[in-house]
Amino acid sequence: MTPPRPGFLLPLLTLWLGLFAAATAAPPATDPLATLRPGHPRLLIEADTWPRLRAQATADANYRAVVDAVLAEARRRVDAPPPLRELEGRRLLWVSRRVLGDAIFLGAAHHLDGDPAFLAAAERNLLAAAAFPDWNPSHFLDVAEMTAALALGYDWLHADLAPATRATLRAAILEKGLRAGLDPALPVNWWHTRANNWNQVCLGGLTLGALAIAEDEPAAAARATLALLASSYTHGLKTYAPDGVYPEGPGYWRFGGSYTALTLAALHSALGDERLMPDTAAFFAGARVQTLLTAPSDQPFTFADCGLSAGPDPLLFWFAQRLQDPSLLAGQRRHFTPFPPPAQLARGDIGLLFPLLYWQEPPPAPESPWEAWLGEGPVPVAVFRGPGDAARRFYLAVKGGSPSTSHGHMDGGSFVFETDGVRWAEDLGMQSYHALEQTGLNLWDNKQDGGRWQIFRYTNYAHNTLTLDAGLHRVAGRVRLTDFTAPPAAGISADLAPVLGEGVSRAVRRFIPHPDARGLTLVDEVAGLRPGAQVTWTLVTRAEAETSGAVARLHRLGRRLDLRAISPSETVFETAPASGPAPHDASAPEFRLIRFTATAPASGVLRLEVVLAPPPSE
Repeated sequence: MTPPRPGFLLPLLTLWLGLFAAATAAPPATDPLATLRPGHPRLLIEADTWPRLRAQATADANYRAVVDAVLAEARRRVDAPPPLRELEGRRLLWVSRRVLGDAIFLGAAHHLDGDPAFLAAAERNLLAAAAFPDWNPSHFLDVAEMTAALALGYDWLHADLAPATRATLRAAILEKGLRAGLDPALPVNWWHTRANNWNQVCLGGLTLGALAIAEDEPAAAARATLALLASSYTHGLKTYAPDGVYPEGPGYWRFGGSYTALTLAALHSALGDERLMPDTAAFFAGARVQTLLTAPSDQPFTFADCGLSAGPDPLLFWFAQRLQDPSLLAGQRRHFTPFPPPAQLARGDIGLLFPLLYWQEPPPAPESPWEAWLGEGPVPVAVFRGPGDAARRFYLAVKGGSPSTSHGHMDGGSFVFETDGVRWAEDLGMQSYHALEQTGLNLWDNKQDGGRWQIFRYTNYAHNTLTLDAGLHRVAGRVRLTDFTAPPAAGISADLAPVLGEGVSRAVRRFIPHPDARGLTLVDEVAGLRPGAQVTWTLVTRAEAETSGAVARLHRLGRRLDLRAISPSETVFETAPASGPAPHDASAPEFRLIRFTATAPASGVLRLEVVLAPPPSE
């Protein structure tokens, strides 16, 4: 039986769940447009928003830097050629995101600066996208993000657009956006009931479109879109339950969560409340989870399809304002006070929208005691953070779950581990979808023999977990996290038996943080093995490594960590490249694998114990 989920942060999350269940439980109105605010703008902003932001930029130098970055990005876009309907593989997605960025940055710059070049460029690009024959409904994310782009551009610039431009944009939003997404019988609209980020993004994009044009176009389409939102949004948000852990990883938390945030903000600004989406408590709990999954090094716990880069989490500005909880921004202080304007935003990055509209100065991160937390859900995650300085403290994050989860990897029982500001145990992260699809590989086939598991970095071979007889983890299996204990005797166990394969009667991995918050002990107990079975223990790292028998000495960033195999006594560590053998496998020259293989005795029982700690002299 799984015990109750103790932890120092659990009371806070429980309070949030209760507050939001009570605060958002109002039933939807009979007519969802009954409270539609007349006129424009009404998506995320009001008429007095821009003067208020200009005044705020005058009074706050850190916020002024955010505004300057928005204006600099807008200037880069003024002279760019109009968007073209050019697919990248099967996707128009980057074009949709380019137009969305045009709408946001050029639209904001038009109001904050007044240079007529911003309005001219925005209008030109919005019209170019509206003229596309379609927005690639076969990959409906493209339609959703393009609908959001035209909706925000139409709404924010409404008073200054020519009447013919407004009519053209309304028609495109209606025909290429709303009507394309309303029919549940169309195969492209499978996302209506899917429990992943598509549900959040597609509903969000169409909702923005419906709210933008509701009073001018046949209201039936707008009402049908809002009815679809009310009946379908729980499919995408139920995966956050019960504790806010998003199973597709921190990267997709930002993507899907951004659209849910935009949806809720638009409902509030256009209709006056969020009653069409009453069940959002677990979604809001996810904001605190995201801060927990960001390590002292500023890198996220990169499980599932997640990028490796450290950096800001701008979406938390919206959460901090919506929840009236500035502490959510403590980890953003290093990025925004002062804010160093980027030389250029990454392609498709619209994150500056959130600090632009929802700015408050991030507070300092306090000195903290030991923290321990376990979040349940489709992908359970446990986090342990040691006491002391927020940038250098002990950090351990452990995950369970199943490879069959959307965007999942064979990483059950895997973990990331940091001490003194250095990440020692890593995850290789995701690989470019487009590059893989160009090879003809079906990376979305996650059956046991599917194409997804021909990608090295998605398999257990490239994660900090166990492998039995050089085989793949079982796709149908699910790793549970059990026996959670808080400091001073902190620990968590992962039940790996369901993913290791047939015949394994017990496979429990125990994580034991050291009380001094400097080291970690891993104990794997595996039973039911056939005599002679091979169990491989793997650690992925960017550290330089020297191996000598049962010891591996890691060096990185002027720090050192030793791996000492206590059991089996005859352990011999080896190093290996962290790149797969297939031509489609991306290289990872900065990473390496530290591993050893143990052979099951006649009893079929193995105990693997490894201590990860700095040498005694440090």
